[in-house]
Amino acid sequence: MHRWFFANEREECEPKPEEGSGSGQDAEEASTPQPVPTTEWPFCVKFHRSLLANEYVAISGNCDSLGNCDPKKVYILEKNECPDCVCKCHQFEATLDIPRNIDIHYRYCVVVYDPEAEEVYVRFWESQLKPRVIRTCQNMLKRCDTFGLPHDDDEDNQVDRGWATTETIVHLKLFNAPFMWQRQKQRLLYVHVQTMYEVPEDPCSGASHPIKVGSSLTRLSRYIEARQSRNETLDLRLALVEVVNLRASKSLAFQSEFGVRCGPEDLQLFHCSIAFPAETLYRLDLYTYAHKAAADEPPYHYGYGFLMPNQLLGTEGFARVKVTCASTHRPLIEMCVQYLIIRPLENVHCDLSRSYERYWRKNRMCMSIGHKGSGNTYRIGCDLVRENTLYGFKQAALANADMVEMDVQLTQDAQVVVYHDFVLRFLLQRMPSYEDLLENQDLLVFAYEKLNKLMLLSMGGCKGKDHIAVPLEAFTYEQLKEVRVLRFTGSKGCDKSCDRMQAEQRPFPLLLDLMDPDVLPVGMGFLIEIKWPQMTNSRRWESGSFKPTFDRNFYVDTILEIVLKNAGTRRIVFCSFDADICVMVRYKQNLYPVTLLLEDPNSQVQYADQRVSVLENAVAMGHSLEFLGLTLHANSLLNKFATMAFLHQMNLEAFAYGSPTTDLEIRNKLRRHGVLGIIYDRLDQLDQMGEELEGNTICTIDSVTTRRVIRETELEEWRQKCGYKPETIYVEKNIYMD
Repeated sequence: MHRWFFANEREECEPKPEEGSGSGQDAEEASTPQPVPTTEWPFCVKFHRSLLANEYVAISGNCDSLGNCDPKKVYILEKNECPDCVCKCHQFEATLDIPRNIDIHYRYCVVVYDPEAEEVYVRFWESQLKPRVIRTCQNMLKRCDTFGLPHDDDEDNQVDRGWATTETIVHLKLFNAPFMWQRQKQRLLYVHVQTMYEVPEDPCSGASHPIKVGSSLTRLSRYIEARQSRNETLDLRLALVEVVNLRASKSLAFQSEFGVRCGPEDLQLFHCSIAFPAETLYRLDLYTYAHKAAADEPPYHYGYGFLMPNQLLGTEGFARVKVTCASTHRPLIEMCVQYLIIRPLENVHCDLSRSYERYWRKNRMCMSIGHKGSGNTYRIGCDLVRENTLYGFKQAALANADMVEMDVQLTQDAQVVVYHDFVLRFLLQRMPSYEDLLENQDLLVFAYEKLNKLMLLSMGGCKGKDHIAVPLEAFTYEQLKEVRVLRFTGSKGCDKSCDRMQAEQRPFPLLLDLMDPDVLPVGMGFLIEIKWPQMTNSRRWESGSFKPTFDRNFYVDTILEIVLKNAGTRRIVFCSFDADICVMVRYKQNLYPVTLLLEDPNSQVQYADQRVSVLENAVAMGHSLEFLGLTLHANSLLNKFATMAFLHQMNLEAFAYGSPTTDLEIRNKLRRHGVLGIIYDRLDQLDQMGEELEGNTICTIDSVTTRRVIRETELEEWRQKCGYKPETIYVEKNIYMD
């Protein structure tokens, strides 16, 4: 066993007090800051797999010599042969000065270093909650660490993939053999993706070089400096291409020589880490086997095509690639490539200090999670409890909810609001009577001064039989924040004014406001569902929604920046029904976990995306891209309880939601099967009292034709809940608009 003996002289764990009292001069000298004691510490780690030409093992920690956990300031270790290893692994070493007045927390990682662009990209890193540690009083024999194996302060290490720091991640999706055959006979093809980097040469300056997109402050080890001083050529790979079949529960891996199979049932996902996406093109080589090929005969080159960078417009889309015959160079077929571009966060940068991406305390009990706060909007007596409101979240907090689930979307002016529906439906005809309207529907009133029917149509509204449907993303927050509600829950015990009570029950609260510890306690976590309209299997947008107009990168970045800057110590879990949204959240940050939401398997309407409509595909995706787990409808587990064993086998966890979870017996059954949390309505009620509204939320404009009915309804509601007299409410609330 390889051992080191550290320290030239013995150090004490606790300094001994000096004898006697010092003079005034001694006290003055003691007041001056003393230099931080440092010493050389030898670091050593064994690595048991081969590295690429420009991959290196590095170290990062919480002191200056270790880069202060900055992914751009990692220290690259020197590679040596392992002296006493049977498996012929390599040993990476470095001797660095570390301070001895603090505990040193450090982690090992695998990075890609590009000396021309002076950039470092994190490929893999030890992401366990507790990093390796060197105590201030530690001064003893030390074993050589092993990358990814347990250390003294944790049961087991967790090695995760890195995230996008300055590089761009491009996903090329070849699902269900997207080949357009012309006159050729269809056959099984294998696809190999190769990245190519090309920049037009400047005739005045000779050969061109890649443009530096940023400058890294990475400190090179003496090992790298020595290689550069000897003018050794580094075989740089400015782009790494890995692939996984989402029908097989495997991890991302490099391609074989002849590519991967792209049959009608295959879902091949190519994961490309690109340093310069604007100058990178993709060569797609197609291989196939002869009709009478022998068992040991390799496939032959069928054709090739190029995916140019100017074809990748925006964040997502489809690109057509023309395939040319490999021998005659004549056009053969076309293939449709679906792509997703994941750009790094610009305003917030994560580090290597900590991560909760796949961490969950093993002894934590199953959590009770409030669905939209107090649940779907319901009526109890004459009161109405509205979903996704500050009042609903506070009710869940008073009921000691571990977390609350909320739905977030962006308004036109990029404000993150908490609301569930994708569209707002405005009445066309005159308002019906008080009893007919408020019996089964929730009514929201918009001011006429800020909105009218012509504006609704100009905002992209779609006129139906009795309403105008307008996408939520067409409204500004100024138009939404002053909405009035006609029904609310009265103040219990008159401990709050009705004005404040009604304000807390208005829809469209800001996510930023809910992050405030003075509004909701930090001990209550957030399960944040990022809303994004989905295409159903009937080729329609779900719930009457519209095609989204936001750029995905901007959409996700806006939400992530608010959470990363304001969450503090609050527990956060992200989820979405959109698989690409989950992928983007996973690779844009390394702090919070991600779960993929799946629809009720018993529902007649399913999503068109096979990654969320088929449980096996969702499990394979979560396993290969390192999600925390899945958020499943309770029926997925009740129909087949072996699902939980399948998830745990793939190192995935599960949350459960759905209408069956309102039953206490069902919740106990789910707890016994090991779900992390159960999302259910009205967790503040043991008997689940109340009745959900049958109709959807309806909006109306406070116009001349509806004003009288609105005033009468408001007056009656305030009189019942708050005891206001008519004269008081007319004056204080300015109901009449002469």
